[in-house]
Amino acid sequence: MALQSTSEYKTSDELSLYGLFSLFIKNWLILVISGLGFVVLALIWAINQPNVYKAETLLMTVEEESSALSGLSGSLGGLASMAGVNLGDDGNSNTKLALELVKSRQFISDFIQSQDLLVPIMAAKGWDMSTDSLIISEDIYDVANNNWVRKAKAPRQSKPSAQEAYEKFVTMLNVEHQSKTKFVRISVEFYSPSLAAKWTRDLVEMLNKHIRNMDKKEAEKSIAYLKELTQSSNVVELRRVFSGLMEEQIKSQMIAEVRQDYVFKVIDPAVAPEQKSKPQRAIIIIIAGFLGGVLGLIIILFRSGKQSHLAKMQ
Repeated sequence: MALQSTSEYKTSDELSLYGLFSLFIKNWLILVISGLGFVVLALIWAINQPNVYKAETLLMTVEEESSALSGLSGSLGGLASMAGVNLGDDGNSNTKLALELVKSRQFISDFIQSQDLLVPIMAAKGWDMSTDSLIISEDIYDVANNNWVRKAKAPRQSKPSAQEAYEKFVTMLNVEHQSKTKFVRISVEFYSPSLAAKWTRDLVEMLNKHIRNMDKKEAEKSIAYLKELTQSSNVVELRRVFSGLMEEQIKSQMIAEVRQDYVFKVIDPAVAPEQKSKPQRAIIIIIAGFLGGVLGLIIILFRSGKQSHLAKMQ
């Protein structure tokens, strides 16, 4: 009995698979129409999407001049901290700061303002290859009158805020840090390949300059304070210690003055890409065809089940 039951189950499964296959063959037109319908819709959508280009730069973190400072930090760290002086015992402090700073709201907002990028970021809808110029959406910005005309819901206004511009720009920006190496990749995606490359280069330059200026100001304050301590102290040993700390701060100030690649050294500069990065139209169409086929199968199974139910009721 058990053998007979197993045989019946196998026969039933074979008949079910054969029935499904036959069902799909009989209703092949539904599959074709559904698949082609999705493909055509995806093709129309993909063609209307503007090309986006990705400009990328490869950077290497610059070793900080901390060998002499690290020697002082062990014996004088407590005294230096009391004096408000940074001995730079963490060789990766500037790298960590730069990686966080490049994605921060304030830094990106300052970058957008300094480069006057509000209109390109918020109003561009494409790029004209023949003239190497952006295509500005007339529904957002009136180029002739230099006026924002977009319709925005409160609390948004016609002119995009710094926060809106930041939110848009970070979707175009990508920062990859290989923790096991000293390499960092920064890339920007935009309609214009030349602008994407320029913004990537300018971003790295501004990042180096920003941290260099921060360290210069910190060194200047430390030097001024240490001079005060040296002049006011009557203990010869303390004056010698303060002079040593001041010497190291002067070295840090000198490095900040002369080194342009302060945090990141450019290994491979960003250039205008010749090939788009997206949309991947072929992949979009393939996925749409697959989804259309799945929808066709669902429709066939639903119709078949409904017809079987009606036949049983009759």
